[in-house]
Amino acid sequence: MSKVHREHWGSSFGFVMAAAGSAIGLGNVWKFPYITGMNGGGAFVLIYLLCAITIGVPVMLAEMSLGRAAQSDVVGSFARFAKNHSVVPKFFAGYGIGLATMLFFQDQIGLGTVIALLSLVILRFGWIAAGYSAALIALLILSYYAMIGGWFGVYIWKALSGQLAFANAQEAAQTFQNMAANGWLTSSMTILFLAVCASVCWFGVRGGVEKASKILMPLLFILMVIMAVRSLMLEGAGAGVEFFLAPDFSKLTTHGVLEAMGHSFFTLSLGMGIAVTYGSYLPRNKNILSSAVVICVLDTSIALLAGLAIFPAVFAAGMSPGAGPGLLFNILPVTFQTIFGSWSPLWNGMFFLLMLIAAITSGISLVEVGVSTCMNQWKISRKKAVLLCLVFVSAFSLLSSVSNVSWENLSGLEAVVVYAFGSARSSFFDLLDYVASSWVLPLNGLAVAIYVGWIWGAGKAVRELYRQGQDVKMRAFSRTEKWKALLLRRVPMRTWVFFILFMTPILVLITFLFTTGFFS
Repeated sequence: MSKVHREHWGSSFGFVMAAAGSAIGLGNVWKFPYITGMNGGGAFVLIYLLCAITIGVPVMLAEMSLGRAAQSDVVGSFARFAKNHSVVPKFFAGYGIGLATMLFFQDQIGLGTVIALLSLVILRFGWIAAGYSAALIALLILSYYAMIGGWFGVYIWKALSGQLAFANAQEAAQTFQNMAANGWLTSSMTILFLAVCASVCWFGVRGGVEKASKILMPLLFILMVIMAVRSLMLEGAGAGVEFFLAPDFSKLTTHGVLEAMGHSFFTLSLGMGIAVTYGSYLPRNKNILSSAVVICVLDTSIALLAGLAIFPAVFAAGMSPGAGPGLLFNILPVTFQTIFGSWSPLWNGMFFLLMLIAAITSGISLVEVGVSTCMNQWKISRKKAVLLCLVFVSAFSLLSSVSNVSWENLSGLEAVVVYAFGSARSSFFDLLDYVASSWVLPLNGLAVAIYVGWIWGAGKAVRELYRQGQDVKMRAFSRTEKWKALLLRRVPMRTWVFFILFMTPILVLITFLFTTGFFS
């Protein structure tokens, strides 16, 4: 593999802020509070934290160590250490071809064709296909993620202009539905959001991504603390705190446990190539382990602060915590109006600004994955890579924008999806979200765990997690290095090796089977 110039972070603080910004996004401040409300509160939070430690942290460390060792994009990282004749990709490719053949005999031509094509790609590229999958899904996630970011921009304007003074949740829901159905408004705000994220990446790792993260992340944390403190000062806030933090396992179902497993994976932005890409910008003398611990602490802290900012206010206003996805746009504006009265425009504006910042920091990282891949694989400049990614993502964003409620404007595409898969989700937006979060991300995470633990070697990954040659003394590795790694004296690393080799792949596979509906 030819060597190319690789940018690096200017400081450890800049790397931590950028990596934390990639992890701290809508999964923390939007999705986590409402799924917590739907799953009974405190017991769900406890299971989520355990899953973040047992699933999220091991995969994050694996991705960062792989990126730093390869000093390349996510595709190049898989290509760097892949064995030419690894049996695992061939096994999955053969299984896929067999499954496609069976589907052909059952007259499911569309689905069989899709599975056959994917199997041939895996057979042709091997482990490198996992790298392409991560880079592609990062851009596809950004395409509908940007639409939600655009909505936040609209709601900031509505808040500050006093248009969120709703009398009830039904009125708030109708306002949101009208905005979402406005294709021109949604599309224009989506493109504006993408332009903001792309403009940051335009100026490079230090001058763009790192500099923006150093400003946005502290601002996000300050706003979150202000919101949480004010909510905790409300009369009746104690009931919200008890709901959020006091475990009541009678309210927790098997579905809740499995959803906590899935969300712990999603909220750390794993399986998208972000940690691999950001890890590749780390110089050799930086300690990955300590940085990853700080990132995970910041990520979970923001999620907990979001809950403390939302649930005390919801309970103080006598609203329902189990409102689902509508909690953000339908319930909270009414909550703030009920509590703060004439001051509600300020608090609504502050809250949706907080949401917009979280969306931008994650959006930047998703753009950077695509930019890094294009630069390294096609040997083009950063500016050309940014423009190319912007055009590609914008095309899919427009499809999501005009079909975020129903397939009415994309009936032809819906017919293709139904032919291929037998049915379609409620909209193109919903389809992308389902395929990404339920199928691709867990499979990508499974691929990372297997690749780092068994193909590249857990022992080599351990050496990368510490500063090169300073903290871990290791002799040359043989083919049995993954077993020798189990005998390392350092308890944290021995535990990590055990998880990345055995526990994490099993837990990720269970998460995948649950999210895709193989079992309930």
